Amino acid sequence: MLKKLLDLLSNFFNSIFGKKKTTETTKPKKEKPVRVIPPKPTDDDLHDGSEVPVDTIVVVNEMDVDDSPIEVEEPEPPVEASTTTTTEPQVEPGASDGGDTSGEEPSAPEPPAEPEKKGRYLWCLDNGHGVKQAGKRSPKFTLNGKEVQLLEYEFNRDVVQRIMKALDEAGVAYFDVVPNVEEVGSFLPERVGLANDKDSDLPKLYISVHANAGPVATSNDWTSGSISGIETWFHHKSKSGKKMAAIFQKKLIEKTGLKNRHLKSTKERMLYVLKHTRMPAILTENAFYNNKIEVKKLMSDSMRQKIADAHIEAILEIEEKGL
Repeated sequence: MLKKLLDLLSNFFNSIFGKKKTTETTKPKKEKPVRVIPPKPTDDDLHDGSEVPVDTIVVVNEMDVDDSPIEVEEPEPPVEASTTTTTEPQVEPGASDGGDTSGEEPSAPEPPAEPEKKGRYLWCLDNGHGVKQAGKRSPKFTLNGKEVQLLEYEFNRDVVQRIMKALDEAGVAYFDVVPNVEEVGSFLPERVGLANDKDSDLPKLYISVHANAGPVATSNDWTSGSISGIETWFHHKSKSGKKMAAIFQKKLIEKTGLKNRHLKSTKERMLYVLKHTRMPAILTENAFYNNKIEVKKLMSDSMRQKIADAHIEAILEIEEKGL
């Protein structure tokens, strides 16, 4: 009886002084995730190796690259972006190289959760370009009696799909950066943002898969027959990116037998996905789709599989030995 009276008096005085007795634990409010939004591309940011001015390119022989172990750290190269609190990705209004400007590109859907795998790294696999990006395609030509045209996004996506299938079988962890290329064009900040923001207990490595294009007089012309082969790009400040590039380039040349154009980088007008990814990153340029001879090879199942197999072998070597 006395206890009840004391409780009543306590609650009465607490109500007067604005305090309320409670036995419930106050739950902390969940903070919105803080995302580092990569900046919109400028005229100095390029999509792939075909856009880099020739006089700015630095060529490195992959055989000269030091293969000593490198500790993978993030970010590499240094991030050049502002921090913004948001839950929505920024959408680039039209491709900076003359792509679809009829309106803003829709954001790609959030990728489904990948099945749990064990490994040394999480491989962020980026198929360059998308359906809505202008250009990035061969002139039309006749193959087996039919008029055909190579669309770079389709080639890139096919190779990445083959890589993912093999990594599933090998149990290697990967992240499909842009699962639906039907909804996007260049999508540069979003590609990089999705990879940068991907949660992972494993260090992340980024690969962007492309086919190349040589200089032409007009958009409908073929490039010179002497412009051919495979090259791999890396950020000039990234030691681990350079070592990654060397491993992939060696495998690609061994597997395909195509001309070796070696490793490439540039200090001036940089490739966007190499400049703004917060992890070691490379971009492979797998033959020329505007070369009359090589485009036919790129259309074939056998060459696509060789290119995919070379990427897979490089990934498995790095998984085994590390960088």
